[in-house]
Amino acid sequence: MGKRSQIMSNDIHEQIKEYYGVILQSSDDLKTNACCCSSAPPKYVKDILPLIKDEIKNRFYGCGSPIPMGMKGCHVLDLGCGTGRDVYILSKLVGEEGHVYGVDMTPSQIEVAIRNEAAQMEAFGFEKTNTSFHLGYIEDLKSIGIEDNSIDVVTSNCVINLSPFKEQIFREVYRVLKEGGEIYFSDVFADRRLPDEIKNDPVMRGECMGGSMYLEDFRRMMEKCGFVTYYTMEKTPIQPHDFEIARLTGDIQFYSCTVRAFKCSGLEDREENYGHSATYLGTMEENKRYCDFDETFRFLKNKPLGISGNLAKILRASRFCNYFTVEGEGETHYGLFKELDQSVNPTQYDKNAKITARTLKEEVRRYDIPELMDRVKGVDELYSKEQLTTMQVNVGYRCNLSCAHCFLECGPDKTEMMSKETMDQCLQAFKTGGFRTMDITGGSPEMNPNLTYFIEAASKLGDVIVRTNLVILQKEAYAHLIDVYTENKVRIVCSLPYYNKKVVEKQRGAHVFDPAIKILQELNARGYGRQDDLRLTLVYNTDGPYLPPNEFMLEKTYREILEKEYGIVFTDLIAIGNVPIGRFGQELKHQGKLGSYLKLQSENFNEDNLPKVMCRDQINVDYDGSLYDCEYYHVLGMKPDGEAHIRELADHAPKPRKIHTCAVCYSCTAGYGSSCGGNLSH
Repeated sequence: MGKRSQIMSNDIHEQIKEYYGVILQSSDDLKTNACCCSSAPPKYVKDILPLIKDEIKNRFYGCGSPIPMGMKGCHVLDLGCGTGRDVYILSKLVGEEGHVYGVDMTPSQIEVAIRNEAAQMEAFGFEKTNTSFHLGYIEDLKSIGIEDNSIDVVTSNCVINLSPFKEQIFREVYRVLKEGGEIYFSDVFADRRLPDEIKNDPVMRGECMGGSMYLEDFRRMMEKCGFVTYYTMEKTPIQPHDFEIARLTGDIQFYSCTVRAFKCSGLEDREENYGHSATYLGTMEENKRYCDFDETFRFLKNKPLGISGNLAKILRASRFCNYFTVEGEGETHYGLFKELDQSVNPTQYDKNAKITARTLKEEVRRYDIPELMDRVKGVDELYSKEQLTTMQVNVGYRCNLSCAHCFLECGPDKTEMMSKETMDQCLQAFKTGGFRTMDITGGSPEMNPNLTYFIEAASKLGDVIVRTNLVILQKEAYAHLIDVYTENKVRIVCSLPYYNKKVVEKQRGAHVFDPAIKILQELNARGYGRQDDLRLTLVYNTDGPYLPPNEFMLEKTYREILEKEYGIVFTDLIAIGNVPIGRFGQELKHQGKLGSYLKLQSENFNEDNLPKVMCRDQINVDYDGSLYDCEYYHVLGMKPDGEAHIRELADHAPKPRKIHTCAVCYSCTAGYGSSCGGNLSH
């Protein structure tokens, strides 16, 4: 430290000593509210205040309530302790097994603290003293014997701003804190760097405003001293009630802020999302119902909350490890943990909770997504065509796989299966209604015992599509269906989400890529993909929350790689985007990405796709015969206008119906569009 700086710092220290030791006799002498508590202290502090001696409280000058939770048994250091009000509150909270050190440079205030020490211990019912007070400078904690890595929590109440050497304070704090230790303090900050006339004014400095820190400089200083990030507990504007001070400060905005920062290895300078969640166990004596970590995070007892990677590390490394459980290994990065993610609290939701129409409406409202029809120019309502061409029939939810992208949530344990009677009703309605294509889907349609009957009957009435996962056809019980498909000229639409094994098995599970390739080779051997009347269509699915690409470009790549590496040819390829419902929607919700995915789709709305959406040209039949505009709507339970069951179409064609739109309609109309037939525009 240079000689001039030393002289200046001594002058400032002496000014502060005089202001707080002589000029101010009580908080009534203050000229602003900067050195007064900006809000009521928490209940666990208020409950202790009646036990604090009046002489201590009357000469308390503080701008917040920097008394955190989880203090039992901690070793705490209070910087600029004054008459010891916060030291004694902390003393009660840490208990006799903890200890609180107070340091202040003003002799008259330290004398008050020491004079009341015995009486305070008696008021708390303590048999031994758990406090100690030191006359000294907070910039030099070594001189009063505070050792390296010895303190759990450092507190300070509107004092750091008074020092001319703030960086040295934070370096000292970092030195004395244990790994996982915390600095939790209230102080005065400004929205800009202060002019010299304010910084050098003795009254402004004494009122805690002349030495206030510009928030951005504070951030830089903290990082320089080892505190990579910090969290704001409270931020309250300061209003001067003295005319001269108001004139001097002009439009500069001052704030009383309570902030916290941790000495914790591996923190990043931004809050990143790695899919962690944390649950407060309700075991801190200060508040067993909830814990406020900062101004955005309130942990309710036993309610998991999505957290950033930084917060996961802090909760595991600090004293909070005894009061929280933290879930997640942090192996996958999901981008920045945004403020909206915090309000959404992704992992407080059960990962298996259904995505409902109400869920989507909540996300639409939260992300300010417009209604789809409000984006459309030229028409106010959407209607089906006079003549429908396709009847899409779901013959059952049972499937040999449980794919991550499956919006129907099909799997081996599902029991829903279309009966032969309902199939007959479909066939009658198909004939009566003049449909041209029977689109058979599932689950694995092959697992319906009446599939052969249905295909043979439907192929006599029109074209037949069967949607298959391929893998099922390697099983002996279903291998004969390849003959059925071939004999009835069934168009096979088969799922191959990618041409890469790793990507495919990420979506569909282990040990599925190689069997799918073998079945494709067998289908090629039967003529599929080679003959015009044996169409083999591959289906690409996106594996994350992004839009499907142009399928023509993708098809070219599929052809080159599949033929070169496996000798496989096919008729065409369709690209289908994932819809944010079912398992895919649940995973997005769990990650806090459901709303942002809906927002992405809405921002890429393409009105040219609207006339071609599949609901205008088809009717969807669920396994029990219920009718829907599309499969997505039957997942959401959204009934169509008009007929509700396939039996109602036995003697007449479906009438044109109004199609009610919702958030999932953006899945079909965004970008190149998406449907069961692939892109809607190119």
